[in-house]
Amino acid sequence: MASTPLTSTAEEKRAALRARLSGVAQRDETAERYRRHSNPYVARMLDGLGIDVHYVRGEGTRLYDAEDKVYLDFAGAYGALPFGHNPPEIWQAIMGVQSTREPSITLPSVLGASALLAERLAEVAPGHLNQVWQCNSGAEAVEAAIKLARAATRRRLVVSTHNSFHGKTLGALSATGRPRYQTPFGAPSSGFLHIPFGDADALRETFAEHGEDMAAFIVEPIQGEGGIVPAPEGYLATARELCTRAGAKLIVDEVQTGLGRTGKLFASEWSGVVPDIMPLAKALGGGMVPIGAVIFGEDSLTEDFGLRHTSTFGGNAFCSRVGVRAVELLTADDQHLVRQVAHRGEHLLAGLQEVAAKHPDLVTAVRGQGLLLGFQLSDDPDIHLDQGLFRSLADQEGLAGFLCGYLLRNEGVRLAPAYFANSVLRVEPPLNVSEAECETLLGALDRGLTVIEQGDSRRFFAHLLPTTGPRDADDKARKPAVAQPPTRPAVPTQPLRPREGEPRWAFLAHPTDLASYESYDSRLGLPGEQVRVLFDRMNQCRNVDTAAAMLVGRVRVETDTGESSYGEIYALPYGAQRLLDMPSAQATALVQEAVDDAVARGAQLVGLGAYTSVVTANATALKNVAVPVTTGNAYTVAAAVDGLEQAAVEQGITLERACCVVLGGAGAIGLASSLLLAEKVGRIVLVGNPANRQRSEQRLAAAAESVVAHLREQEAAPDNGTLAAEVRARAAEGQDTAKIAAELAEAGLLTWSLDAEQALPEAELVLAATSTPDQLIKPELVKENAAVCDVSQPPNVGPQLKKARPDLRVVAGGLVRMPADQDLGVDFGVPSGVTYACTAETMIVAHRLHDPVVSYGEKLSVDLVRMLREEAQRLGYRLYLPDEQEDPQLTGGPDDE
Repeated sequence: MASTPLTSTAEEKRAALRARLSGVAQRDETAERYRRHSNPYVARMLDGLGIDVHYVRGEGTRLYDAEDKVYLDFAGAYGALPFGHNPPEIWQAIMGVQSTREPSITLPSVLGASALLAERLAEVAPGHLNQVWQCNSGAEAVEAAIKLARAATRRRLVVSTHNSFHGKTLGALSATGRPRYQTPFGAPSSGFLHIPFGDADALRETFAEHGEDMAAFIVEPIQGEGGIVPAPEGYLATARELCTRAGAKLIVDEVQTGLGRTGKLFASEWSGVVPDIMPLAKALGGGMVPIGAVIFGEDSLTEDFGLRHTSTFGGNAFCSRVGVRAVELLTADDQHLVRQVAHRGEHLLAGLQEVAAKHPDLVTAVRGQGLLLGFQLSDDPDIHLDQGLFRSLADQEGLAGFLCGYLLRNEGVRLAPAYFANSVLRVEPPLNVSEAECETLLGALDRGLTVIEQGDSRRFFAHLLPTTGPRDADDKARKPAVAQPPTRPAVPTQPLRPREGEPRWAFLAHPTDLASYESYDSRLGLPGEQVRVLFDRMNQCRNVDTAAAMLVGRVRVETDTGESSYGEIYALPYGAQRLLDMPSAQATALVQEAVDDAVARGAQLVGLGAYTSVVTANATALKNVAVPVTTGNAYTVAAAVDGLEQAAVEQGITLERACCVVLGGAGAIGLASSLLLAEKVGRIVLVGNPANRQRSEQRLAAAAESVVAHLREQEAAPDNGTLAAEVRARAAEGQDTAKIAAELAEAGLLTWSLDAEQALPEAELVLAATSTPDQLIKPELVKENAAVCDVSQPPNVGPQLKKARPDLRVVAGGLVRMPADQDLGVDFGVPSGVTYACTAETMIVAHRLHDPVVSYGEKLSVDLVRMLREEAQRLGYRLYLPDEQEDPQLTGGPDDE
């Protein structure tokens, strides 16, 4: 049968599909090449934010990807695109070099094109600035400015401001006022001092103390990377006066603000100040070539600088011709373009202020000048009433970065956050941006903020999730993939703050299984596996300014005794397996940073939850923490033992003769639980980790002797079981602990094993307290009508156990009821009014800050367990054993990362 010819339309569709597929393949290949060979850290960050677009074409204010999707560029290469992408006038200058065959690099000789550019810059520079030295970048221009000042004054001290940015070479980085970006590189070098930006009094005090030693004061007229912060009125004039009086050089860094960006050719013109030295770059390259320059007066020029500071590529003809053309375009028609920037900037600033007024809680400031504007989002987590990613990201100043990704992928508008002020969106389009394009930005920004304001995290983060077909964010927002969780009590509309004198604590945890991922942000409406993928992707864009842990919520706990405490809940954005797979030093460092941050925010006590205690060796690996740290293990033990005993009663199990298997029997929780259970049960089997057999055998043998030693010290009680009675009988005969342990092992009353599958079938009672994410307790292994208590996080019990074995009583023993069943307003994946015992211990100990007794290290005191149990009862905490139908912890499935 002959095939039917394709119509012209069908052929076009197939060709378009092939082109799209080809473009996607190339984009993916390019991204992978960039990740492998260029910068894997930047590549991961771009991917994490969702801004990893490979642009294949640029024209004016627009960029195009391989699928020919258009993006409006309001990031503007941080000010390096004065005329947009591929301006034809700049290409004409480039082609002119080709047509004349002018040599580009001719050192040592007279550089004609460089001299012409120097003349053009001197003609438009303010005041007496008539000398120009050319280089290849802004950082290099700042380096030259520092050397000019030191050579001219014969002094070393350079003063700059906090949160300033002057470049990344060593001298420029030393002037940059951001220690966390300096320290890894051995900066600042000696001879640099940093003071508050915009503080005229601090500036006067600095000159009064150091004026005779100062070579220069270097300052940005508008701090760019510091958050688009203009210098206060009169600040530059004060700096000018002080520098003149002290004989120091005033360096005004115009790398980003110079050449028209603020609505005047140089930003310092707004204040009427003429600096001594003025670095330039960015716009000088016309958006096409790398070039920098320093403009200065003859009084700053020395023979040392002139003969000893040279550059192989600085002043090359190719870049100089571009620089000349850029200056010509900026100054043409009495600086028409620059004057247009002032007008357009006023319009855009007013528009941004209108958008901010529509979202007063989300936007805290709009500032800047010309087309260098900053749009600051609030870092107050309390404006986001629901627990979730918006609240956490606001607290970490990370929301602006993800808003950039949302706007890029959903609105086709390109913005970028400031380098040192992550909550600030920098609005820095090409200088020839149109009014209509500004309106496009304003509309897109308004819509993006509305999505955040509505708490629609599902829509906001949809572009970061993998899809198998066309994405319809609106449809996804309307149709959650999973059922929404039960309604919890309303979140307080007023921000929660600590009361004067109120105990303050912090609790640190992390997602332990897919159910806890799912509960982190209910508005995502996504299954836990997809939330985990989202977390993993978002983690790629963490940097040195990103807090280790995410703020989940703030809570106040009222006890039955009328006492209260204020707490903050934090979560590391990593699952259990991720933490286990990390090098131990890295995992410990994450927890250490999170604990230190919590203390810095006012916590008087910090509790560790889930694997944060495991990876820090039960907090012993943490160093120099100024407040008590508790693992919560002691009260977890109390809740676990009470839960197992109650489950045994429900199952009709006689404790005195019952066999109890303790998984994780050599660990802190397992051993302490074994000591208490040993007082009442017939026999115990301690099960350890088979991964390191020799070490586990040694630990289990030591644990067995600890059980014997504990029982020897206990007085006889009516509820004692066979094991306790046998120990006392042998102790009465004068046998030592080791001998008793050996005899009990031989008699099968106190044994240990590395094989859970072999041990479990013997047990009427099972307590799981391991640090493995595996589901060890399988349906076919457990004895009929047994009682099982699982306090492992993630659980060692999976949902299939309860489904397959309805004869069992399975409880999550690490859960307790809050005093008066109060809801914390934070979803742990447990019912309202219920929390984990380890969390409760932190709350309980908060009322003992005068005499804190915490769970710490491998060995837990039984006396501590009993004391915390009594203290918990006094304050109103009670054991929580849900009905079979409502057990929350044993239905989520494992964290199968």
